[in-house]
Amino acid sequence: MSKKVLIMMSVILTLALCFNISSLTANAEIVAEVVTQATSTSKSVNTSQISTNAVTFGYSVTLKASSKGLDTKKCKYAFFYKYEEEGWATIQPYGTKSVVEWTPEKMGRYEVCIKILCSGKVYKKYFNMIASEELVNMSVISSSHIKTGDSVTLTAKATGGLAGYTYAYYCKNVNSNWWTILNDFKEASSMQWKPSESGVYDICIKAKDDFGQISEKYFELTVENEGVKTPAEFSLELKAPISAPYQWSCDISDESVVKLKEKKEYSDMNVTEPSMILDYRFQTAKSGTADITMKYTAYNGKIYSMVYSMTVDKHLNYTVDRSEGNYFEKDLPEFHQITQPFHISVNNDSDKYSWKCDITNANIVELSDVEKGYNETYRFNALRKGFTTIILSCVSPSNTEVLYQLVYDISVDEDLKVVVDSYDGYYIEDYWLPEIEF
Repeated sequence: MSKKVLIMMSVILTLALCFNISSLTANAEIVAEVVTQATSTSKSVNTSQISTNAVTFGYSVTLKASSKGLDTKKCKYAFFYKYEEEGWATIQPYGTKSVVEWTPEKMGRYEVCIKILCSGKVYKKYFNMIASEELVNMSVISSSHIKTGDSVTLTAKATGGLAGYTYAYYCKNVNSNWWTILNDFKEASSMQWKPSESGVYDICIKAKDDFGQISEKYFELTVENEGVKTPAEFSLELKAPISAPYQWSCDISDESVVKLKEKKEYSDMNVTEPSMILDYRFQTAKSGTADITMKYTAYNGKIYSMVYSMTVDKHLNYTVDRSEGNYFEKDLPEFHQITQPFHISVNNDSDKYSWKCDITNANIVELSDVEKGYNETYRFNALRKGFTTIILSCVSPSNTEVLYQLVYDISVDEDLKVVVDSYDGYYIEDYWLPEIEF
């Protein structure tokens, strides 16, 4: 018996041990090719290609057989795949067709083999491939507007693809073409970044799955000069007899700190006490202290006087430190900051998770109230012109994992009109992101 025959028998015996009878039938083509290849040269001239190594489940991948140095008129091509730990299956048996479209039937890892048969010899080329759900980048940033000296939180999250995600973070000035790596691919799913200068920046967060698929998401961040401040507006409502409504006077000790913006009036036709309501509207201007004195001279010569001593901080917020005087034998009226209310409602199942709210600039918007329940409602007040971001985070019972996160970028104009510049995040499956309601 020749040495060549012994080699062929050895190969067949080995395959018989590796496959059962049904497997041998299903893999007959491959067995024949292995035997043929045992007698051929080992030099590879198979230059076949696959269109992608990672395909979204339900979509096709293109397999293209090609060779170098072979007479294509004498070549035949075959395509096979092996799913996970299962045996090989045929996509297309040997024929003249060199390009096929193949759609994987399951999600998971595949090995693909493209074979070229030419002049009795088989040339093989293998590829690893995965069919999975689409890799979706769900990353968010904590705010699209911050002041110089403040930090922005970059939170990376991905779904789909093959679990085992890593993330990378990049930034650049919008006027530059060069990206700076803030943090290369690591498992860290969040980081803090403090821009050194004011300006407008592009931010890119990349998510990569365990198979190497990459999904990118881009953001724009505006960093405002810390010196830019917006004033707070507040009002004081006073009554006056309808017969003599204009006897009130207003005096401000330091108008560089607080100034009178406007005075509005409207009638209150109460049957027992008809009167005029005078609405004095003030505006903070700079940090410091000032006294606001309101005086009313009655027809009988009696003077009612009220003095409010206040402090304005560096953010132009005001605090009434002291008030004294008399007001028609009634309690002294109080200042009220002018606000515009709005709210957001989220689904809540307290047994599974809980929500928390963060506001990046509480000088622009404040949280006024939270109504618990199945639809948990967060009520806010817009306080002044500017930008801020509201972040609603849904956390696990142990408070260690953020399950869902909603990010709303808010701008407020000088009339306290609230505009949602953008909203982003990831919410409960099959639910739309909640909208801000007014």
